[in-house]
Amino acid sequence: VFDNNKDQLDDIVFQYFGKKIKYRTFFENVGKVAKSLNVMGIKAGDVVTIMSMHTPETLYVIYGLNYVGVTANIVYPTLTDKEILQSVKNTDSKALFVLDKVFGKILSILEVIKVPVVRLPVDISMPWIVRCGYRLKEKGKGIVPNGFMEYQAFLEKGKHSENVIPATDSTAMAVIVYTSGTTGEPKGVCLSNDSINNMAVQDRKGLMDFVRGKTCLFILPPFIGFGINHIHVMMSTGIVSILQIVLEPKTVIEQLFRHKPYVFLTGPATAPVFCRHKAQNLSNLKYFIGGGGAITEQQTAEVNGLLAKCNSTATYSNGYGMTEASSLLCASANEISKSGSVGIPIIDTNVKIVDVETGNELSYREMGELWFHCPNLMMGYYKNKEATNEIIINDVDGKKWIRTGDLGTVDQDGFVFITGRLKRIFVTRDMNNNVLKPFPQHIEEVLMGFEETLECGVIVQKDEKRVHVGIAFVTLKDGEKYKEISERDAILKKIKAHAQTELAEHMMPAEIHIIEKMPITSSGKIDYRALEKMAEKKQYL
Repeated sequence: VFDNNKDQLDDIVFQYFGKKIKYRTFFENVGKVAKSLNVMGIKAGDVVTIMSMHTPETLYVIYGLNYVGVTANIVYPTLTDKEILQSVKNTDSKALFVLDKVFGKILSILEVIKVPVVRLPVDISMPWIVRCGYRLKEKGKGIVPNGFMEYQAFLEKGKHSENVIPATDSTAMAVIVYTSGTTGEPKGVCLSNDSINNMAVQDRKGLMDFVRGKTCLFILPPFIGFGINHIHVMMSTGIVSILQIVLEPKTVIEQLFRHKPYVFLTGPATAPVFCRHKAQNLSNLKYFIGGGGAITEQQTAEVNGLLAKCNSTATYSNGYGMTEASSLLCASANEISKSGSVGIPIIDTNVKIVDVETGNELSYREMGELWFHCPNLMMGYYKNKEATNEIIINDVDGKKWIRTGDLGTVDQDGFVFITGRLKRIFVTRDMNNNVLKPFPQHIEEVLMGFEETLECGVIVQKDEKRVHVGIAFVTLKDGEKYKEISERDAILKKIKAHAQTELAEHMMPAEIHIIEKMPITSSGKIDYRALEKMAEKKQYL
C-alpha cells in the first residue's frame, strides 16, 4: 500500500460518512498505532484479536499491527462472549480490540480476559456534525465499567515514542480470518503477507480496469476473507473506498444510488433489493461485482435490466473464491462472462477437474471436484494440520492444489461452472429403494424458479425410511400479501405443485416452509446452520 501511494499522499483513500481521508492521514495513523504497540511490548510474531467492522480506526489498527509484524486475528462480531474468550486464549493474543457498538458482548468476560482491551470508536472519523448527531443519539448507551482502554488513550501510549522499524518478512502470517461456517464449524485461515499482496497483484492485472481516484462502495467487513483482501486491493490501486458499515440491504442500495460509484462489490442479499429500486442515473458505475453465493439467472437478468435503465454499462459479474485462497479464484467482468458461469480463473491461477471416485483429472465439460493452483494460497488452518492436509494436496511435480469441495465443469474457453457442493450432496432412497445422491442446490434452483419465490435454502435431515431427505425454506417476493393463514396455505400448495412438476420424486423436499426472512451470515450467504436450528425447534416463522 505504501509503495503504490507514497508519491500520491494527498489522494483520498477512504470516505467515511462523507468525510474524506487522505493516504497521508492513513499512514500517520498507522504509525501511531505501531508506536503504541511497541511501547506495550507487542512485537513481531505476536497475535492480537480484533472484533470490528471496516471503520478507519479498525483499518489503522490492522495495518499498524502488520507494520510491526503482528498477526491480526480478525473474528466475527457475532461470536458469543465465551467464543471471544476462547479465540483470545487459543491464539495467545496479546490484546483485544473491540468496536464500541458490540462492546457489550465482552462485559461479562472483561475481568477474565487478562490482556489489554481497547474500545474502538465508530464515530471518531465521522464529520463533526455527523459525529455530534451520533453521540446525541447514543447518549447514555454503552456505559461500561473500568477494565478497558479507550482508543485515544491507547494512542497516547506511543505519543512520545520514537518511530518503529517496520517488519519485512513477506512470508510471515499477516492475518487469521475465518471460514463462514455456513455448513460446518469455522476454521482459522492463516494468510501471509505474500498471499494478500499476490491477491492484489492478480486483481490489478485482471479483468477490472482500476483507475486511481475512482470510487468503490465498500460493504465488506474485514472479518470476511473477501473483505480484508479487497480493501487491500482498493488501497493498493488508488481506488477510493466509500466505507459503508450499515449493511442492511435497503440502506446499501440507497447508498449505491446516492454515491454512484465506479465499482460496487456486493453479495446475493442485495440483488433482490436492487431490482425493486426505482431507476436513477448510474452512468458512472462500470462494475457491479457479485460474490459470496450465486443468484438465479432470472435475478441476473433483472439486475442487468435495471442497470441498463440506469445508463450503466455494467452487468452483474459473478465470481468465485475461497477464504483459503485469499478470497478470489475466478472472475467475470461485463462482456467477459457466460450465463451460469462464475468466470475464468484469475491471472497465475490454474484449475483442474478431478474425478471424486478415482482422483483422475477429467476433461472439458466433465463434472468433478474443482481444484486450483494459485499464488494466493493460505499458509494453512490455524492449529489444524489434519484439516490443512485434507484440503491442500501436493502433486507429483510439487505443485500445491487446493480442493474446493465444489463440483463443477470447465468449458473449452476456460469458463468455470459450479454444479453443486460436494459436502451438501446427500444419500437418499426412492420409492423403489434405489440409492441416489441429490444436490440441494438443484432443489433450490427449481424452487427459485417459482414466480413468487424470493430466496430459497435447502437443508438435509436424517430419515428412517429414506436415509436422508431435504427440507426447503422459502421467502416470498411480496410477503405482505400472504399474512393470512389461508393465503399462505394457498401459495404453499402452488409452490409444492411447481416442485412436483419440475423435480424427480427422490428430489422432492419432504417439507417446504415459508419463512418471513432468510437467515444470512455476516458474509451475505444463506446461514444453513440457522435453518437447521429452525427445523430442529420447528420454528418456521
